[in-house]
Amino acid sequence: MSKQLFWMIGLALLLMARPSSAQGEEAKHLNELFEKLFNKVLKDDLRLSPGEHARHYFGAAESANGVLTPALNSLIASNISSFPLTSTIAGVTYDFSTGRPVPITESLGPIFAETAATLGKGRLNMGAEFTHLSLNKFRGIATKDIRFTFFHEDLGTSGLGNNPFELDVIDLNLDLDVNANIYAFFATYGVANNFDVGVAIPFVNVSLSGTAQAIIRGPFSGREHYFAGNAPASPNVVVTEPYDKNASGVGDVAVRLKYSFVRRFDLKLGALLDVRLPTGNENDFLGTGETSTKFSLIASRKIAQFTPHLNIGYDYRPADFDSDELEFTAGLDQKLAEGVTLAVDFLGELDVNSSEAIKFGAQENIVIQDRVTGGANVTVNRLEDLTSIPQRDNDNTLNASIGFRIAPSEKILLLGNILIPMNDGGLRSSVAPTLGVTVNF
Repeated sequence: MSKQLFWMIGLALLLMARPSSAQGEEAKHLNELFEKLFNKVLKDDLRLSPGEHARHYFGAAESANGVLTPALNSLIASNISSFPLTSTIAGVTYDFSTGRPVPITESLGPIFAETAATLGKGRLNMGAEFTHLSLNKFRGIATKDIRFTFFHEDLGTSGLGNNPFELDVIDLNLDLDVNANIYAFFATYGVANNFDVGVAIPFVNVSLSGTAQAIIRGPFSGREHYFAGNAPASPNVVVTEPYDKNASGVGDVAVRLKYSFVRRFDLKLGALLDVRLPTGNENDFLGTGETSTKFSLIASRKIAQFTPHLNIGYDYRPADFDSDELEFTAGLDQKLAEGVTLAVDFLGELDVNSSEAIKFGAQENIVIQDRVTGGANVTVNRLEDLTSIPQRDNDNTLNASIGFRIAPSEKILLLGNILIPMNDGGLRSSVAPTLGVTVNF
């Protein structure tokens, strides 16, 4: 018992850890990356032939920094902070319905789902897991293909196109590459035969890189604006801005409480409380800056060599641009051979608040009136969209989880898993692999 208390105290100390000041400096740069990018393209680099005219795009820069920057930042931070942790129960479990512990070894348990089984009083398991996220799709389009289009200030008579300066738009292609490595260290302790307490501490490395390209685009060859560094006689209408930033530190720590209130040998019902504490610095995308709380009901049943299970929960997420969610996980874990279990699950997250959906403008399209002169004047309405990202009222997600648990001994358990998206909602990896090890005491 003294060894177990030692480990739990050590985890409690890690719980209070914060990133170092050096990490904080890096976080500041990471948090301001999009703001600096929008300002540079829409303010610092723009010119007019002849003379200065950049101020007519200042409104676009301010709008981008007031809407796009916090939305993109929140999108990345909330995705990393809320990534599912592996099950609080693993390996050999015990049934106490007869009054004495009986080991259950038919299946080694699920991976991203929970069963209602508990460890048993005085028992402890500890472990570590690694997950790599290459967040390369958002709402079905590649993050490298994300584009935003910025418009000139409307001068004089209402409607873009009354002044020739208003005809130019600026396309900014982000070429965004987002990667995250999550190293989670966890422990679960059986306070009572039907009550477990767990802690999971993630250490996260996040990187954003790409070569953004800004293009000034008009209806005809005679564009009025150009970028700095070129004479009006040979205007530069394309500029590139490379970026490569990363940050590391403690992410949002999870505290998990599980209670089993029905414990028949073949059927178990329970509840799980999962609290994500704001220990990760939101400025470098290591956390959301808010405490999120998820409460789930769990049902699991042992049928011969496999265990079907169902988790249904509500996740309260108070961060900006991060809707509360109804969540479910349904699947089974099947014993394939002695010490080998296949785990298959479907994980769903359904947004509750459409008002928290990430949107990149009050309207999807802007009309510009292009005027062709010569003989008779002809006006052509040009329809421009604000972004290549689809506008939606939710980012509901559905994922398939497929993995294996392998027990080389009664105390050691290994796992390998892949998470595959089944729809286009949210910011996602094409495949998210997870590897882990658990030791039972």
